[in-house]
Amino acid sequence: MSDAILLLLSLQPAGLLLLALCAGFLPAAGAGLAMAGLNSVGAALCVIALALGAPAAELPLPIGPPGMSMHIGIDALSIYVLLLVFTAGCAIGAFQAYAGLPVTRMAICRAAICSAGGMLALLAADGILLTIGLTLAVGALWLDTRRRHATALLIPLLLLGAVALLTPPGFAPRFDAIRTAPPGLMHSSAAVLLTMAAVTGLASLKPAERCWLRQAVLAGLMMPLSAYLLLRLTVELPGAGAHPVWGFLLMLCGGVIAVRQSWCAGADGQIDGIADALVRTQIGLAMTGAGLTVIARLADLPAASGHALADTLLLAAGGLAGTVVVLAVHAVASGAGSYRLSRLGGLVHLMPGTAAALALGLASLTILPPGPGFACLWLLMRALVSAPRTGGLVADIPLAAAAAAVAIAGVLATTAALRLGGVALLSRPRSPRGAGAGDIPRPAQLAMLALSCIPVLLGLLPGPALALLADPILHGLTGVEALARGGPFGAGSAYLALPVAALLGLSTGAALLARRQRRTEARLAGPWFDGAQPPAGLPFGDPLAQSAGEGFLPPLPAWPTVPMPAMPPSPVRRLKSVQTGFWLILAGAAACLIILALTGATE
Repeated sequence: MSDAILLLLSLQPAGLLLLALCAGFLPAAGAGLAMAGLNSVGAALCVIALALGAPAAELPLPIGPPGMSMHIGIDALSIYVLLLVFTAGCAIGAFQAYAGLPVTRMAICRAAICSAGGMLALLAADGILLTIGLTLAVGALWLDTRRRHATALLIPLLLLGAVALLTPPGFAPRFDAIRTAPPGLMHSSAAVLLTMAAVTGLASLKPAERCWLRQAVLAGLMMPLSAYLLLRLTVELPGAGAHPVWGFLLMLCGGVIAVRQSWCAGADGQIDGIADALVRTQIGLAMTGAGLTVIARLADLPAASGHALADTLLLAAGGLAGTVVVLAVHAVASGAGSYRLSRLGGLVHLMPGTAAALALGLASLTILPPGPGFACLWLLMRALVSAPRTGGLVADIPLAAAAAAVAIAGVLATTAALRLGGVALLSRPRSPRGAGAGDIPRPAQLAMLALSCIPVLLGLLPGPALALLADPILHGLTGVEALARGGPFGAGSAYLALPVAALLGLSTGAALLARRQRRTEARLAGPWFDGAQPPAGLPFGDPLAQSAGEGFLPPLPAWPTVPMPAMPPSPVRRLKSVQTGFWLILAGAAACLIILALTGATE
């Protein structure tokens, strides 16, 4: 069964390459539907593999260098990351088919090549195929980068060198050979340094022009792919031959990337730049989590290593939230006519579907509870608190610096996300075009909303989600028992996201009901309108607000005022508000009952 799933998964990159060749003859909507169909088939295959618990499989390819054949393979880690990539690709294809945003045929071709290369890299079981896949992915993106540095093209070569250094002498650069005979300390250290340099290069790639398709592919592919490369080449393949210094170097590099990118997100004035910087912040946090995993494994701290690994896996799923944010900001710019944050406002009323998707995506990239970003922060801090048992003061200083970097990056990213959401969605309109913005078609809105709900569910139920999707990864790399029994979000865990969400629902519903029950305050008006509000057609506004003419004419006498009777709210609006509050309270109560039932079943 595993061989059949692997063979079918290997057809997905071939289909995307065929789509890239036919992009010049297909309309944008047809190419989007084709991309969505291919990715949905791949996601279904990954779900089947996870449901059946298919073991790892490997197949040789009849092509390769002289005297050496390439191999494709799947295991728990590659299946998990492939599921994330396929899910993001399906939403991007549906958005392309129905949103109606302009996109060139060359952009479709390069996006398909980039996606195919990323999938080849995830299916690769040797260094040669990994290099080919990354060359396709990075090369397609490098043609659109703002600064075409030749160093970006060295990323595949750096990873090939890392795999070659990990490979024992006399063997082909294949992953199974590395697992059989772990490398020495010097070779492994050099391989980790090359991997860090390659992932840092991936985090620095930026599209040259405002093409929503390339930026969405970059967000949905590069974040999971970076986490995969970190876990594969720095945690899994080196095995017990790792060294704690690797972990400190990974934490240092990841902290610098996270702080720098979160600062760029807060300082940028363009909404697409803010979205890109928020996605690259997650890559830095994932590198920090991989470094903590290495340190905790070598110190024989399975709980801390499980926390750090679960954090990295959840951060890999942050690519879905990043994809939603990228799609939403380009939809906002298309409707409001500007990418400048200072010219946007009031879109929560004008573009409700896009505004909801953008709000959910931004909430998933922040450290506000009960989102997935808060779950990642909780896991990372748990691992950092446990890690000082690994050594003395010399080891505690880098750990304290990593904790400070994670906290600063989380606060800056949350501030940037709140700034984007508050100004663009909740403030007043700042331009005539923005005041008349229109939402994108309903199918594209549904594609964004469906994708944005996945990170929200991961944040509310991280334990069951990781138990279904990533329990073999956690058990295989750290030795931690199943998540449902004793993992980071097990029965004894102090992380309670669902009760927080239930309390938020209850408090929000109660606030809405209380607000609608309060009567409107009386307004003072002149007696010439018999206490009624002045009509809107007065050419100079309300006479009470006009100047008394001091300096030219004597001041006007004070007119006696009478209170205007309070107008009761509209019955329809009041009924809708009561219904909303009632359903929120009901949902919160149901969530509390579910928590009590699960707690009783666990005990």
